[in-house]
Amino acid sequence: MTDDPTEFRGWVRHGNVLEILPMRLRPRRPTDVVVRNLAAQACYTIVSNVLDSADQIPGHAGRARSPGHGAMGVVVEVGPQVRRVKVGDKVVTPVLPACGTCYSCVRGEWHACGHKNDLDFATPDAPPFAELEDGTPVWQDHTGGFAELAVCPEPWVVPVNESTLSNVELATLACVPGPGWTFGLIGARIEIASTVAVLGAGPLGLSIIQAAKMAGARLIIAAERIPHRLDAAKKAGAHVVLNTDEIGDTLVERIHELCRPETENMAAGGKPIVGFYGGTGADHVFEAAGATFGNPTTGMPADETGALLVSQGVQATRRGGFFVHTGVTKKTNDPKLWTPAPGPFDYNGKRYLSAAYGGGNVLRDIPRLAKLIEMGYLDAMSLVDPVLPFEKGDEAIWSSLNRDKLLPIITYQD
Repeated sequence: MTDDPTEFRGWVRHGNVLEILPMRLRPRRPTDVVVRNLAAQACYTIVSNVLDSADQIPGHAGRARSPGHGAMGVVVEVGPQVRRVKVGDKVVTPVLPACGTCYSCVRGEWHACGHKNDLDFATPDAPPFAELEDGTPVWQDHTGGFAELAVCPEPWVVPVNESTLSNVELATLACVPGPGWTFGLIGARIEIASTVAVLGAGPLGLSIIQAAKMAGARLIIAAERIPHRLDAAKKAGAHVVLNTDEIGDTLVERIHELCRPETENMAAGGKPIVGFYGGTGADHVFEAAGATFGNPTTGMPADETGALLVSQGVQATRRGGFFVHTGVTKKTNDPKLWTPAPGPFDYNGKRYLSAAYGGGNVLRDIPRLAKLIEMGYLDAMSLVDPVLPFEKGDEAIWSSLNRDKLLPIITYQD
């Protein structure tokens, strides 16, 4: 950082180059908050934006962009209309806003807050937040994080002044683990003594496993293909770990078998296993894998679109159960991959959730999750690896693409 508070450095994707460049903030809007970033995730969803397909985002081709989302920092400037935070506040800038007053928020649908359209990632009409030394405009990709400064509208900042967590731990609440914990504990709340299947054991799936363990699930099944993630799933609390490369197309069958009811006697709270009722499957199924970008060193899955696990997840969910779709999937019409519909008429009563930040209210739930980490109920640091300095942000993104570690985080302090 220079003596000029509007001058800073940041990673910038321009053309086919990703490098650290000096920038200068452009004029801020009345509801903007300027945050000095202290830690940020290299979330997997930024990989395609930064490395190999940034110009494929509609309306964004050719723009210089500073990547990132999933950060935390300290407020250094607020617009005249900002009321939520003040200069000096410690904040998380999550992947989802919560204004509390829009059409969706007043109906309790915080995950659909209308301010999701504030930022460049959602709309090409958002203004650039900075410019290079030669005057070239730079757009902030979502809430930023890979630059020393970020500019976010007020609904996108959550104060966490009372938290005793480290910067790295607070950054986990901005994206990936935060939504995973929220899916399991709030948005699609796991019931005690229930059966849970988590399809994918990256940092998102691992956080769901932690939530299932905390909620008191009697059986937690993790399905994954990458060896170090299989090990991490066991440490996170999975009772059964299935290697999807080894079991092939029997995943649904294996989950059904593991989640058989204790009794088939319907007069005693049981359900038939065979026949029209089809009483097998997990109580809660979470798809947490998503699409594959690039050519990861950990190898390509059989389905790089991520659609197959969505289809299998629906099939693995018991009648009346809860299926949650968390990952980013690629479009496909391949009937071998995309077959979620059970038929022209479905009365199996399965519930479905696909929502940003686990269907939670970030303004309410991020401080609550921080407290659960402080109390030892959730383990943020077990999901973080590697922790790298800001200057190695490109390494963090490549590590995320390769899936060779868990959740890379960059920091701006020694």
